[in-house]
Amino acid sequence: MNILRNRLFLAVALGHTTVDIFNSAGPVLIAFLSVSMGLSNAQIGLAISLYALLGSTSQPLFGWLGDRYGHRWLAGLGLTWLAGFMILATFLAQSGNFLWLLIPFALASLGSGAFHPVGVTSAGAVTLKKVATATALFFLFGQMGLATGPLLAGIVLDYVGVRGLQLLALGAIPVILFVLTAPYHPSARHTAKKAAAVAKTVATQKTAWNAIFVLALLAAARSWAQLGTINFVPKLFQDKGWDPTAYGAITGVMWFASAILGVLAGQAADRWGRRKVMAMAMFAAAIPLFFLPLSDGWPAFVLALLAGGLTGAPHSIIVVISQSLLPGHKAMASGLTLGFIFGMGAVASFGIGWLADTWSLPVVMQFGAAAALLSALLALVLPQTREVEK
Repeated sequence: MNILRNRLFLAVALGHTTVDIFNSAGPVLIAFLSVSMGLSNAQIGLAISLYALLGSTSQPLFGWLGDRYGHRWLAGLGLTWLAGFMILATFLAQSGNFLWLLIPFALASLGSGAFHPVGVTSAGAVTLKKVATATALFFLFGQMGLATGPLLAGIVLDYVGVRGLQLLALGAIPVILFVLTAPYHPSARHTAKKAAAVAKTVATQKTAWNAIFVLALLAAARSWAQLGTINFVPKLFQDKGWDPTAYGAITGVMWFASAILGVLAGQAADRWGRRKVMAMAMFAAAIPLFFLPLSDGWPAFVLALLAGGLTGAPHSIIVVISQSLLPGHKAMASGLTLGFIFGMGAVASFGIGWLADTWSLPVVMQFGAAAALLSALLALVLPQTREVEK
């Protein structure tokens, strides 16, 4: 089956792109507004972390709702909610009051929380034989949005101002209509039962809990290394004197590299094993993560490319492993996993912002290198989890 010709896959993939354009534009918007509003690093971290935290903690609930009632309206309404509240946030930001910005900005993330678990489950249902590849392709579309969002936001903020982001949100309307008219299964239970009948996990019930614990630690460490770093890249290079277009571009480079290497890593995981691919990527990521905060000019773009790609490589693999541990509840497993990943990213963002007001931001961001090494070690001790046909 050609995945890219499947209408359902295209709908959720394009929806993923749209959702993540707004997700990655958020930190650029906050960094831009921090100058006129006089925001501290702690306030920047609070806004970014609340956005990530609400979007992440809501995903298990939305995943359960998707498993029970189906995907179509949940995905479409999630997109609509995100775009609408992002427009509201840009309107209220003009008041200059941080609280009036913070509330709608954070609430916008519930739309992302609604879309992600049902989107990734629908994408993975397209083919069960190469689920890691299909999931990686779904995340490719999302991470292309993550790569595009900072660049678009930087250009719009430079030349139009915050009102330009409102026009960007209105551009989501055609995608919302496509998502709402896609041929979803009547209920995600159909997909879950089919997946459970075709595949089984190699991990035993006893070792499954060990795998969940190790996977959670691995995901937490990786979230600090990837999400915590990327969320503060706009502020890092703003402090170096870069304009919004430039620091939006370097943030986009990190997400773009994550998108490309994420697909290659998914294919490699299907062929050579999940643990090996994750460990190699995160070990290698420690080097550019350490030197990125110290860099400037064109070398910073090279290091950003490497750091973004290598830390992004394990993303789809982590989700696939979690789905294999709960084959009858894939949307809920996806929601729990993505929620945990982004929740830990929220904790990392708040921690980096809080620590950076005491120490320097470049020094605090270098902690990401240690987090990458920890996640690599955890990948090596992760019990084997793969799906095989009966």
